[in-house]
Amino acid sequence: MITIRQAVVRSLVVLLLVSTTIGICMRFPNAAENSESGMVLKLPGKDEVPGYLGFERPISKEEKKWLPEDTGLLKMLYIPKKSTASNEVEASEEGISVGLILSGNDRRSLHRPQVCLRAQGWRIAKKETATLSVAGQDMKVMDFTLLRKVSEEDGTIRNARAHYIYWWIGARRSTPSDFERILYTVLDNMFRNVNNRWGYPSVLVHVDLEGNKTPEEIASADEEARKRAFSFIQQFAPMFQKSLGATEAE
Repeated sequence: MITIRQAVVRSLVVLLLVSTTIGICMRFPNAAENSESGMVLKLPGKDEVPGYLGFERPISKEEKKWLPEDTGLLKMLYIPKKSTASNEVEASEEGISVGLILSGNDRRSLHRPQVCLRAQGWRIAKKETATLSVAGQDMKVMDFTLLRKVSEEDGTIRNARAHYIYWWIGARRSTPSDFERILYTVLDNMFRNVNNRWGYPSVLVHVDLEGNKTPEEIASADEEARKRAFSFIQQFAPMFQKSLGATEAE
């Protein structure tokens, strides 16, 4: 049974929480109206990546359906100039798939990448943070090792392996952590009166599993795929990340 003293203490705690919330709202008003972006929607063109040809990829029906209209989205596929691919699937697996998503006023355009990857049939086998030197700065990115089964036209099933590299770009910082993105959003909103309009770059590269590879050979192919992705980021992140030198188009 709750005593009068306990009821008074609870009431005081609730009053303190309410007063604190009201005080914070009065001290840091209207942060949502002060939206800032640290990313621009710009990627290398057709002949700007050495050894590759670039092709802009269309926005899918699913993306149009689920993303708010004011979401910025740019996707490119870079295929090796010496590619021997005979179809789109093979070309994609030889190439480098790059995407930029920039949130609008509606934050539904932001979600953890696990959601889309699992919807595409990928299983995340490993997660690790990598530190890259980009434009003279150390920058952290998240590296997912992906696995899935692929059905071929002849009915056979083969294993596919890939690396998915991503990070979050805020108004004044970047982070590979989903949790840190949320934390920075709250802290910047409260204490800096800034509402981060987060950007989300991603780079997908497939691992060459052709032939009956040994574990050592798979590890070597893994590392080669990571190097391709990391090299792209080191060369071209300054094109779209403002903290690395990117500027808004005139």
